Amino acid sequence: MTEGFPRKRRLRPLRELGRDDSGVVGPMIAVLGVSLLAAAGLALDVALYYSGNRDLRSATEAAALAAAMDPTQAQSRAVDYLTRNGYDASVLKKVEVGYYCANISRASGSRFVAAGSADVANCPGSSVNNAVRLTTGKASRQFLSGTLGGASPIPQLGATASAARVDEAGIAVTSGLLTVTNTLVNSVNDLLGALLGIKLRLSTADIEALMGGNVDAGRFFDALAKRAGQSGTYQQLTQGTYGIQDIAYAAADATYAGNTVTAAATATALRTFGAAAGNGYRVPLAGLFGLGVWKNMPVGGTEVRPGLRAGLNAYQLISYAVQGGPGAIDASDLVSLVVPNSTVAIRAVGTGLADRPRFAFGPAGETTVGTSMLRLQVDVQVVNLNLLNVVGAKAEVPLVIDVDAAQATISKIDCAGKTEQNKQTTVTLAANSGLVNVYLGRLVNANAMTKPVPILKSSDFAYTDILGTSLLGIGLVSVQGKAIVQPVIGASNNNVSFVPAPNQTFDPAKPISFGGGVVVGNKLQVGATVQGLTRDLQLRTCVTPLICLGTDTQAVSNVLSVVNTVGGVLGGTVDPLLDNILAALGVELGHATVWVSGARCGVPVLI
Repeated sequence: MTEGFPRKRRLRPLRELGRDDSGVVGPMIAVLGVSLLAAAGLALDVALYYSGNRDLRSATEAAALAAAMDPTQAQSRAVDYLTRNGYDASVLKKVEVGYYCANISRASGSRFVAAGSADVANCPGSSVNNAVRLTTGKASRQFLSGTLGGASPIPQLGATASAARVDEAGIAVTSGLLTVTNTLVNSVNDLLGALLGIKLRLSTADIEALMGGNVDAGRFFDALAKRAGQSGTYQQLTQGTYGIQDIAYAAADATYAGNTVTAAATATALRTFGAAAGNGYRVPLAGLFGLGVWKNMPVGGTEVRPGLRAGLNAYQLISYAVQGGPGAIDASDLVSLVVPNSTVAIRAVGTGLADRPRFAFGPAGETTVGTSMLRLQVDVQVVNLNLLNVVGAKAEVPLVIDVDAAQATISKIDCAGKTEQNKQTTVTLAANSGLVNVYLGRLVNANAMTKPVPILKSSDFAYTDILGTSLLGIGLVSVQGKAIVQPVIGASNNNVSFVPAPNQTFDPAKPISFGGGVVVGNKLQVGATVQGLTRDLQLRTCVTPLICLGTDTQAVSNVLSVVNTVGGVLGGTVDPLLDNILAALGVELGHATVWVSGARCGVPVLI
């Protein structure tokens, strides 16, 4: 077999074998193979752990949502969901039933409170077991690390999820929508136009359509996001700043009503307003809306059941949005009303920032709305008085009227049968009307009417001539004074109930209508309040502007008669006028009108 081959080719010298390194990898693989296999196995086991934990968390959250639909059957509903999705029933380790805590001071993710816990006392609205917390666990799939038994570094899979079946409603607080008169139309155009810096010319038909029409809140948010090119969550959307035209046009895209004619008229009026206002007036929406559990929902989710179904009055939406912008009202010539022997002028209007949203959507116990503060500077002049036995007396009474915020909170949502929203749903509110302060005197605080309006004190007012007398055109004596009326305490009502309006067709794609607003408190007459100035009136008689003495009894008596006369002028003539001014801005004297704009029952959400 070897014949013909040279011997030196058949046998390699030992010195060549010493230099030959072929095949050296084999021993290295033999030595390192165990380590490589262990690393690959551990990497696979870690990947399986994270994948399994993610899947188990998703399944646990979904099972919690299913269980929250009926907490009395939480165990069976959770097991049913898990087994139908490929998990053994033993994966469910613990089921707790409790409450969704509506205390907004609690961090997100810690709103579940177990039944019987002392924490329930700090959770408004937690009167019904409406929440569940599930704990699940199972062994992770393991390959190599499984051979280590209890020494395996891979932990067990585990997840905890809490969910609640949250019943929600949409609410608002505002002035009552009055009959649209020429005076109201003028007030709306003057006030909103002054804020926008334009000559606004809405017609009676436009304002009637706005006040009588509604906007679907969820669709409005989606339409605004589309116009502004916004994404993210609804909370992020409402923290942005938008042109008033985009707001009006988005509202027009989201109108709804009992009939298409009304909806079309409202949409047309919104577009008319938007075209007149333009997009240069920028409105920050932060603080205007309270979104409750919907704040973390992605924009565009309105049409995905369960969607946000609540309404916004079209006029209130536009009026409040305009007030939320940078404009200030210069009402120096807004109103000058001449009545027999009297002239009344509203010289300035100031608005304060709202400390609560104007519109809110959410569950009982944590959903609150409020109006902003409004300040009016009013001058009243009464001439041809026969006082101090001198014909030709004249009274000048400068007033500042503060209307503080009214508010309302959802105290209870009763969803009959614990089903989706229906005609038996009842929403109960706790509401109170705003306080009213009245000041008499010459306002010396230059920032008193700025935005936001500051709190006034006695030093912000100086004595002013209230009563001047003359004879044959020659000034005689004058009486100066100033006063601060103690606040007129607003009324409260802890049981304002709303039920759906009768004879409506239930449509789950639209908010159910709860009818008109409910008035809280009695109508306050400013004139009667002004007459209350007499108890706090500080007076002095002046022979010249520099020589003022204590006021004699006769002068006091006559000044009180002047104040009563002014009160009569205000009460009989100006109060209706003030109603229109305030209605244009969504504020009322002495009482509030609260509204329920929709309800949503049976919505399970993670908490």
